[in-house]
Amino acid sequence: MNRSIAPNFKQAEKLDLILPERIQLANGMELYWIKHNKDESIKLDIEWTAGSKYQEKRLVGSYTNKLLLAGTADKSAGEIAEEIDFYGGYVQHEIDRDHAGISLYGLKENMTNIFKCFYKAFINAEFPEAEVEKEKTVGLKRFQIDAKKVKTIARRVFNESLFGADTEYGSVAQDEDFENLQREDILEFYQTYYRSQAPVIFLVGDAEPDLIEEFEKWAASLEVRDIEFEPSVKVQEKGAKHIPVKDAIQSAIRVGRLMFSKNHPDYFKFQLLNTLLGGYFGSRLMTNIREDKGYTYGIGSGMSVMQDAAYFFISTEVGVDVRDAAIEEIFKEMEQLKKELVDNEELQKVKNYMLGDFLRHADGSIAMMENFKNIHFNDLKTSYYNDFIAAVHNTTAEDLKRLANKYWNRADLLMVSAG
Repeated sequence: MNRSIAPNFKQAEKLDLILPERIQLANGMELYWIKHNKDESIKLDIEWTAGSKYQEKRLVGSYTNKLLLAGTADKSAGEIAEEIDFYGGYVQHEIDRDHAGISLYGLKENMTNIFKCFYKAFINAEFPEAEVEKEKTVGLKRFQIDAKKVKTIARRVFNESLFGADTEYGSVAQDEDFENLQREDILEFYQTYYRSQAPVIFLVGDAEPDLIEEFEKWAASLEVRDIEFEPSVKVQEKGAKHIPVKDAIQSAIRVGRLMFSKNHPDYFKFQLLNTLLGGYFGSRLMTNIREDKGYTYGIGSGMSVMQDAAYFFISTEVGVDVRDAAIEEIFKEMEQLKKELVDNEELQKVKNYMLGDFLRHADGSIAMMENFKNIHFNDLKTSYYNDFIAAVHNTTAEDLKRLANKYWNRADLLMVSAG
C-alpha cells in the first residue's frame, strides 16, 4: 500500500439495511431481533408508548421513567443498581414527547440475569417517597439554574408559540410543577402506561434462548388496555418576539416554523437544503455568522420530527450588541437561497457530507437497529434509506431554490430572541 496516494473517492449508492427478525409474543408484544454482532455484547431496548405528551400533569412522565428502578418493598435503588452492576450490566433511561424507554447493556453470558434484575425491580416498583422527594429537590435546583439561561428562555417561548402553551408539544414546566408532583401521580402513570400496555423490544446480539423465554413470560403476564389519545390542534404564531433579560451579556435566537413528517415528498430534499443552510460545520450560517462576522461560537439549523408534529428551527447565541445584526444575517442567508442557485461545487460538497455522515450512522448492528427503529416508529417504508440516498443524488440547485421559496417566506416564520 502506497500511503502517499489517497484512496479512490466513491459516493454511497445504496444501503444494505439489516432488518431484524420480528417475533410476535403474547398480548401484542413485539420483539425485533438482530442476532449478529461483532462481539459478545448485547443491547436491549424496551420502548413504551409513555412519552411526556400522555401525562395529565407536567413532569409525571419523565419522573416515572427516571424512577422505574428506584426501589421495591425489599430492595433500595442502590441495591438494585449493585445487583445489575454485579453482572456487568449498564442501564440507560430515556424519554421524549412520544416514547419512553430503558436500555440494558451487557455481555451475552450475563444478559438474562441482567434482564431478570431489571424486570424484578420494574414489576415491583414502589417509587419510594424518599426517592421521589430527593429527585424532585435535585430536579428543581437544576431546573431553576437552567431556566435563567437565555437559550432556555428562548426555547420555551418558541415551543409555546409554535404549538400552543396548553398542547402536549408546547407545554413547558414551571417551578410549581415540582411541588405539585406527587408519588400517587407517578404510580398512576406507571400502572396505566407501563404495566397495562405491551412494550416493543429491540434486541441486538447473539442472546441465549433463555432470555427470549423471559420475554415470552413477561408478554403472557400482561393485561393490556387500550390507550386513547387525541393530539392537540397545532397553533403556530408568526412574527417576532423578544424577551428582555436583565444584565444578560448574550441573546439567544430561535427562528422556525411547523413542518411535515418524514413521509412527505419534500422531506429528503429539504434535508439537503437545511444542511446547506446550517446543518454542518461548513454551512452558510456558520461561514457567515461565526467565521466571517464573529458573532457566535456556533449556529445551526435542523428539523425535529415527532409523532404528531414536526418543525424546522435555527438556533444560536450571540452578544446582545449584535443580536439585531445577527438576525438580519440569518434572514439574508435564507433570502439568498431563495434568489440564487447554489453552484455545483458547493452542492456536491454538501451531498458528499450528507452521504458520508449517513454511512457513519449505519455502521454496525446497533446502528442498524437504530435505523430500523426510525422506520418502525415513523411508519416508513423499508426502502426509506435507499430512497434518501437516491434523493440526495438527484437533488438539483433548482430543487433547493424551489423549496427555499416554498418554506422560507419570512412572513410565515416565527422568530424568538431572549437576552
